[in-house]
Amino acid sequence: MQTQEAIKDYLLTKKSVTKLEITQFLLKNNFFITVSYLAKEFNMSENNFLLYIQELKKDVERLGIDSVAIITQQRFIKMETTADSGIDCYYRLFGLYCTESTNYIIMAALLDNQLTSVLALSRRTNYSASYLYTRMKTISSFLSLYGIAVRFSKAGKKLITGSEFQIQYCILDVYWNIFSNTSRPFQKESEETVAYILNRYFKKGMLASLNGGLMDKLYLLLKICTTNFPYTSRKEIQQVIKEHPDSLVFLDPAIDLLHADAPLSDEQRIILNVLVRLSLPKIESDQGNQKQYEILLEKKMPSLLYSKLLVEKFCESFQLTIPENKKTMHILNLLRNKLYNEYFFEKQPNTPLPSSSLYKERQSFQLIKEQIKQFYLDFRQANQHLLSKRLEKENIDWIVEDLFHLLDRYRRARPIIIGINYTRDYYVSEDLIGKIEQIYTSNHIAFKKRFMETCDIVISDCPLPNLPTQIKRIYLLNETVELDDWEMIISKIGAYIFEIRAQTLN
Repeated sequence: MQTQEAIKDYLLTKKSVTKLEITQFLLKNNFFITVSYLAKEFNMSENNFLLYIQELKKDVERLGIDSVAIITQQRFIKMETTADSGIDCYYRLFGLYCTESTNYIIMAALLDNQLTSVLALSRRTNYSASYLYTRMKTISSFLSLYGIAVRFSKAGKKLITGSEFQIQYCILDVYWNIFSNTSRPFQKESEETVAYILNRYFKKGMLASLNGGLMDKLYLLLKICTTNFPYTSRKEIQQVIKEHPDSLVFLDPAIDLLHADAPLSDEQRIILNVLVRLSLPKIESDQGNQKQYEILLEKKMPSLLYSKLLVEKFCESFQLTIPENKKTMHILNLLRNKLYNEYFFEKQPNTPLPSSSLYKERQSFQLIKEQIKQFYLDFRQANQHLLSKRLEKENIDWIVEDLFHLLDRYRRARPIIIGINYTRDYYVSEDLIGKIEQIYTSNHIAFKKRFMETCDIVISDCPLPNLPTQIKRIYLLNETVELDDWEMIISKIGAYIFEIRAQTLN
């Protein structure tokens, strides 16, 4: 299960979820669509759908985003946005519906470590204690996805189960998936203040690699881990760290992402170092990754040795060739996978890799997935001595996804052959080849200007009815290749390449 999916299932009303789905559909299809088509798409009557649209219009108006509007013309509907305002609107609507949702309000209050009793929770939320208890089952089901349990003693004291890593990550994951970088919690700091605070805590080399919202996410994580610390107790945190002896490596100045003089305890440093690595995709340069890899290798960190051996054996077993400058990155990615498995709950909400989600319906993928899984189970059994005791409940699917990514990316595959059958003028074919090569790497495709029956894809300006049926065709109707023709060519080539690659997974 993914985080947004879990939030919609457990914390939002069905009406709010439907309005978000309508918004998403209108944003993806940015043109006028008939009411009848939309009503069928969302399995409701036209009159009922129009009521949803009226509510959605009012909700969008409440957000005050001038560049977003839902336009209705007779029986047609369109969502009008600019390049950035569409996604901004979506996350603001998501945030609006959550902050007005009873389950979200109670869940957010439960995760506030300042509220230690059912009475304090009642005062904060304005719900009676008896009403809070009626809502606890659903909210507990949501928190259990993160390995967290909250209950109240007979005296009404809040009791929480879950490690500091799980609780702090849960707060980050839920908040970011709802609001993204459209809202900052705690208070409204200026960009200058945010930059100053981050530079006060984190090393410059790391911050230089962050952009596109990652700086906002890092700031959110820092605020959560300092405002809520300790969520459990110092003694409990020390016990968890004791159970993860490898975590002490993050206090090494060469690996620690934080300034030596940052006002943090050792426990906070370890928690932040782990959570930053497990919540941000790119925190080091290639040189920085190589340096950290060499340090961890020298320290003989078991999880790193395990990940290194796993990559080597997987490449050997599945005949993959990974360039040396990429191998370190993939070993460190698998190390992060091990840490993710070790610190978090095995049913943690998780975003599937595109390599897996795109192929999931294909029988060939299921077969190769089983082969990878069996390989990993055998490898795991043979290398138990390098595994942490906390990985007894490891989520095997996470590892299989990462390994399939390697297979999909580096497996030996013949180039896709694209035939260019342009008959009107002799000089156009070579120009088409040049333009396609600008988009698709020549390592993955090859071109022919004759023998079309031996190609995988053929681009032609005339009918080719005698070609074998399995060959994909892209026909050019106009004499001049205009922008919309070019967009069609590139889009179809991409779709056909994916389809052909999927058919040859084995």
